[in-house]
Amino acid sequence: ERKSGNAAPLETVGGSLLAFRGEHVLAVLSGPALWDESGLEKGAAVYHFDLAPGESAQVFAVLPAFPATAQDVARFSEPAASLDRVMAYWQEVLAPMTQIETPDPLLNNIVRASQVHCLLAARNEERGKYVAAYISADRYGPLESEAHSVIRGMDLLGAQEYARRALEYFVKRYAPEVHLTTGYTLMGTGWHLWTLAEHFQRTGDTAWLAAIAPDVARACGWVARECEKTKVNDARGAPLPEYGLVPPGVAADWNRFAYRFIQEGHYYAGLAQAAAALAAVGHPDAPALEQAAAALRGNVQRAYRLTQDNSPVLPLADGTWVRPYPGMLNCFGRIEDMIPGEDANRSWAYDVELGAHHLALLGVLDPQSREVGDMLDHMEDFWFLHSGMGDYPEERNRADWFNLGGWAKIQPYYARNAELYALRDDIKPFIRSYFNTIPTLLSLENLSFWEHFHNMGGWNKTHETGYFLAQTRTMFVMERGNELWLALFVPEQWFGPGQRVSVQQAPTTFGAVGFALMTDATGKELSAEISPPATSGGRPGERTRKPVEAIVLRLRPLGQHAPRDIQVAGAEVLRIDQATATVHLKPGSDLITLRVTL
Repeated sequence: ERKSGNAAPLETVGGSLLAFRGEHVLAVLSGPALWDESGLEKGAAVYHFDLAPGESAQVFAVLPAFPATAQDVARFSEPAASLDRVMAYWQEVLAPMTQIETPDPLLNNIVRASQVHCLLAARNEERGKYVAAYISADRYGPLESEAHSVIRGMDLLGAQEYARRALEYFVKRYAPEVHLTTGYTLMGTGWHLWTLAEHFQRTGDTAWLAAIAPDVARACGWVARECEKTKVNDARGAPLPEYGLVPPGVAADWNRFAYRFIQEGHYYAGLAQAAAALAAVGHPDAPALEQAAAALRGNVQRAYRLTQDNSPVLPLADGTWVRPYPGMLNCFGRIEDMIPGEDANRSWAYDVELGAHHLALLGVLDPQSREVGDMLDHMEDFWFLHSGMGDYPEERNRADWFNLGGWAKIQPYYARNAELYALRDDIKPFIRSYFNTIPTLLSLENLSFWEHFHNMGGWNKTHETGYFLAQTRTMFVMERGNELWLALFVPEQWFGPGQRVSVQQAPTTFGAVGFALMTDATGKELSAEISPPATSGGRPGERTRKPVEAIVLRLRPLGQHAPRDIQVAGAEVLRIDQATATVHLKPGSDLITLRVTL
C-alpha cells in the first residue's frame, strides 16, 4: 500500500485474486490464470496472455466502496456483468440530456464524463427535491457564485430538471434581507438571478417561474435598493464615481472589498434578465425593476469610463496601443501593479479571469465593439503569456505562443474569452482557446477538471466543468437574436471524408433542436439533417415559444468552395453566404434535409 510503504497481502479465492488490508478487501481482480503465483507473497501479480492477432483479454479490478470481507467476494464474481449494469444505468441517466458525437472519441468521452461528474459531485436535500450543485467533489460545497457555472453548463446541455432543482436550492436560501450568500461572496446574488432567468428563457416554464416569482422579485428588489445606497453627490452636486453602483464586496477568494466591474456586471445582468422574466409572467414589480436595471447599466458604464479615462494605455505586440480595461473602480492601472502581492500573489487575476471583459458578456459593453476586440488582443499578447500559477512560465509561453496561449494563467475557465470570440464570430480564435484550455486542467485518470494547473486546488472542480460544457454547447448551438445558428465553430477537420457530427436534444430559447452533419467518402458532398425546434411548450405550464425566423447552418468547407449544387427539403433557402460559410434556412415544421455538392 502506498501509505504504509508495504505491499498489500494477496490471496487467491475461488479463481479471483484479493488484496487485503487486515481483514478488509481492498481489491478483487478477476481474469485468466496467474502467470507466476510465486510473486503473491511480495504483493505482485503478473497476468500472462497468449493472443492471436485481433484477439483481446480482460482483467477486471473491483474496488469495494465499503468495508468488504472475503465473504463478500461472491458479490463481485461477475465483474463484466456489473460493468454492463453500471453503463446501462448511466446511459439511462444521460438519455434525456444533449447527446454529442464528433469524430474525436476523447472529446466525446470528456463531454459525457463532464455531465456525469457534475451529477456525481452534487448532493441533495429532501430526497432529491433540491440539488446542491457542489463546485468540487472534495471541497468548497455549493458556493452561491461558482455553483451557477455548474448549473448553467448542465442546463445548456439538457439537464434542465437538475438545473431547476439546483436553482430552487438557492431560492430556498435567500437571506431574510433577500440576498444570496453562503458567506463567500455577494456577487452570487446577481449570478444566480442571471442563471435563473436564462433557465426560464430556455424552458419557457411559466408555471415554475410564477410559483417562485415573489421570491425572485424580492431578490431583485434587494439589488435595486442596494444601488440607492450609493447615490451620493459631491460638494458640487456631481455624482461620486460609485454613484448608483451596488456597494463594494468580494467576488472570489480575495477578501478586499472593492467596486469590481465583474461584480457590478453580474448584478446588472441578473437584475435585467430576471426583471424581463418577471414581466413575462405579469409580475407587478417588473416595470420598476427593469427601470432600476437600466439605471444600473448606465451607472456601471459611467464608472467604468471614468476609471478607463484616467488609466494608461496598453501596448500590443505589433507596436500599437489600446485603451485600458480596468477591473476595479478608481484603480487607475493594472491591479497587479497597484495592489501587488495580495490574494497569495494572485491579485492580477482580477485584471484577467475576473476582469472587465465580463462586461461585454453581461450586457454592459457591446461585444462587437472595437474596444472589446482590443481587450482580447491585449489579453492574448500579454496576460495569456504571463507566467501561470503552478505551471506555464512566461518564457516557455512566448516561445510556443500558439499552443500555450489563448487561455488565462491562474484559473482559465473563469476568463470567458472563448465565449466572447463566439459572440464576435471569431471562428479560429474560439477553436484555439477551446481546445488549448482542455489539456491544462484535464485529468486523464477520470476525465475530470482540476481547479488550477499541475493538479492544484479542488479535485473534480465542477465549476470549471460547467464552463467547459457551456463552451461545448456554444461550439454547436447558439441563439443570435431571432436566428438559431448551428455548427458555428466545428473544426474543419471534422468535415473530412467519411466524418460525422451529431448533436441531439439541445435546448434553446426556441425549443429543443437536433442536427447531424455528414461528409461522404470523397469529401465533396456534405449532407445535413436538422430537427427544428417546436414552437409549442413541451409540457403543461410552458409558454408557446416565439418561432425561429431562420436557422443558420455553418458548413466550413463552403468558405473555400462555392457549391456546385444544393438540394433542400423541409425548408426555404433564404441565402447562401460563402463569406461566412453559412446556409440560411426558413424552417417548416418537418425534418430539414440538405445536400451540398462542392
